[in-house]
Parts: sequence; C-alpha cells; structure tokens
Amino acid sequence: MTIKQRLYISFSLILFILIFITSVSFYTIFNLNEVHNSQKHRYDQIRRVEKLKEYNNSFSWIVLDIITDYEKMNIVNKRLEKANELFKNLSLQKKDTIDNSESIKEKENLKLIFLEFENTEKLIKQELYELILKKEEKNFDLFNKKYDQTSTLIQKLLIEEIDYLQDELNKTEKNTEDFIETIKLELVILLLFAVILSFIISGKIIKEIKDKLYKLNEGVLQLFKDDENSIKVDIGENNELSEITNNLNSYLEKQHEIIHSREELLRNISHELKTPIAKGKFLLENLKTKHKSSEITSINGVFLDIEELTSKLLQREKLNFATLKSSEFKVSSLILEALSKLSIDDESKIKLKIINDFYMVGDKYYLTIALKNLIDNAMKYADNFPVEIEAKNSRLNVKNIAQKLSNDLIYYVRPFTREPNQQSGHGLGLNIVNKIIQKHNFKLEYDYKNPHNIFSIVFKNI
Repeated sequence: MTIKQRLYISFSLILFILIFITSVSFYTIFNLNEVHNSQKHRYDQIRRVEKLKEYNNSFSWIVLDIITDYEKMNIVNKRLEKANELFKNLSLQKKDTIDNSESIKEKENLKLIFLEFENTEKLIKQELYELILKKEEKNFDLFNKKYDQTSTLIQKLLIEEIDYLQDELNKTEKNTEDFIETIKLELVILLLFAVILSFIISGKIIKEIKDKLYKLNEGVLQLFKDDENSIKVDIGENNELSEITNNLNSYLEKQHEIIHSREELLRNISHELKTPIAKGKFLLENLKTKHKSSEITSINGVFLDIEELTSKLLQREKLNFATLKSSEFKVSSLILEALSKLSIDDESKIKLKIINDFYMVGDKYYLTIALKNLIDNAMKYADNFPVEIEAKNSRLNVKNIAQKLSNDLIYYVRPFTREPNQQSGHGLGLNIVNKIIQKHNFKLEYDYKNPHNIFSIVFKNI
C-alpha cells in the first residue's frame, strides 16, 4: 500500500469522526434551540399570569375608590368605565393565556381564574352598582365580604399558577444544564479519541516516511562518498519515494553524461585555444626583437586578454562542480596568499590593516582566488592609491578610492556585466568571487563611503 493510499484511509477515518462530532454538535444546537423556545414560552406565560395579578389589583383599587366616593357619581362612573375597559382587555387576553398552557392541570386552573374574574365583573357591575344607586343607607359589608373572597381566591390561584410555571422552568433549566454537561463530555471524549487516533495513524505513516527518507539520505551520502552514478538503496516498491529514487537515478545518469560531455568539451576548447595563443605569443616575441612597433604590443595585449578570458571561463566552469576542501586558517594567511598571486609593481599601492587576525574555516585555494579578484579589481579601477585591505570582526574589507558604482551589487555579480563606461575587463571577476562566497555560505557585500568603494566578505564565526 502506498503512502498516499494510507493517508487517504486515515484521512477518511478522521473525517468520519469529525462528521460525527459535527452531527452531535448540530443535534445539540437543535435541542438547545427547542429548549430555548420552551423556556421563552414559559417566560411569556409567566408574564401573562403576572399581568392577571395586575388586573386583580386594579379591580381592588377601583372597588375601593367607588366605595370611598360613592356619593360622587362622576367619580363612580369614571371608575366603572375603567373597570369596563380592564374587563374588555381581560377578555381579549383570556384565549391567548389558556391556549398557551402546556398541561390539562394548568389549563383547568386558568379557566377557574378567568371564571372568578367573571364573578368579579358581576360583583362590580351589578351588585356594587345597584348598592350605590339605592337611596337608603348603604351597607357595603356583605359586598366587601364577597369581593374579598373572590379576589383572595384569584390571588391564590395566580400564585399557584406562577409557582407551577416557575417549577417547570427550573426543571427545564436543570435538564438543559445536564444535557449540556453530557454533550460536553461526549464531545471531549470524541475529540480526544480523534486526536489519539490521528496521532497513532500519522505517527506510523511519519515513521515509515522517516525510515524511507533515512535510507534515501544514506544512499545520497553514499553517492557523494563513493562517486557513484546512482542511488543504491532498497526502500521498497510501489511507493512514492521509490518512484522519486528511480526518477532521481535517471536524472543522475543523464547529468553524469552531460557533465562528462561538458568536461570533455571544455578540455578540448582549453587545449585548442591555449595552443594557438601560445604560438601567437611566441611569434610576437620573435617579431618584437626585430621590429619595435606599438601594433605588435597591442596584438600581444589581445592575446593576453584572450588567454585571461579563457582562464576565467575555465575557472568559472570548474566552480560549478568543485568540491570544497575545508581547513582552518587565519585571515592574515589568506591575505598573504592572495597578494602573492598578484603582480604588484609598487608595494605602497597596498595598505594592510589587520585589526584582529581571526580564524575561518573554508577552502583556502578558492577563497584565495576570490580575494585576489577583489584586490585585482580594486587596483584596476582605483582613481588613487593605496588600496586598503582591512580585517576585523569576521569581515574582510577591500577599499579603493573611486566613483560610486552606478548599479547595485546584484548587477555586477552576473556574468559579463561591468560599468557602462568601462572598457577593460570581461565582467567575470565578481561573478567568480560571488560563486566562491556562496559555495562557502559566506556573504559578499558592497558599500560606498566617500571616497571609497568597499567590497566585504563576511565570514561565519567559529
């Protein structure tokens, strides 16, 4: 089974668990929504019943006002009008309140409450009103007794109804809390199970991949160590890494053929170019002894230029396939080695400034070439001397007095690039320097501090 197939199976299993968890979440949300609606319904019903208590209190105040001011018919009539309005509103609320009851017991209780409100209406509109209209002395004791019994009964029934609704609401809230706690526990268990399962599956897959990658890495290291042309490791069949290995081996074989052809071509070019150049220089030397001509000197310069270009092209090509031979040495040793390879006619043109003679690790041969090219460029394009070589804090600076470069450093490290007004050189020096610096994982920097151009190699501390 391939790694891809294993991943598909594990992903499907984990996806199934996640879908299940999502379903549980939606189920929970649905139930909580139902509970919320039920709670809202009970809150609304409690508010309706509380409103009935307000009606009962209002009727009591109306009765009290009428009995107190029974001689003032205008006040009595106003209170009766107010009572009529309240009874009318109460009648409108009756159906809504009873219809929203949730049990038979609650419904019967509400019917009884509204029946008592009807008795209250009769007491106020009929008995109390007739009692006020009588011309003889009025005795409200019997009416008060009847009305108090009715009002007290309504109050008692309303309190029972509110207590019942509140109990049901509390039960719902308790059930909701228990339900939420259960769901939380189930979700935690499911998530924990999904995480553990994913860790187990991914752990096995990662271990398998690591083992195969380790074998592949060992094969690559062996490839470089023994100069093999292919990776010789057994990482199984019918898996992605074996396919990568086969493709890599095919690429290495083709690359080996290309490198071999290129090296052979370069050797042939080098041989074919060096031979006629050497012959041409030899003939020019013979002519020099017989003729003192500036043209001969110019032709000789052309040969030297071609020879230098050929040498740099070969040097640059070798860098593409060079293997570094690192060692530890001081920066002063590197500077002296680079200076020894330069033909300097006047030592006063160079100023050494070694502030601290630090150590570095690298291929001394190639770093010498890099530094030699930097010093050579600095001397070649300096307006005034000396050229300063400064070593400090893991940096090697080469400074010359010249105009600031017109482009950024990245422009000049490309092959065959130079200043627009520059006639000499081939534009390969800095390209070779940059290649060597990059191979060492060091850094090449450029800065201008009037009047100096400063090229710096930044080494790693050891």
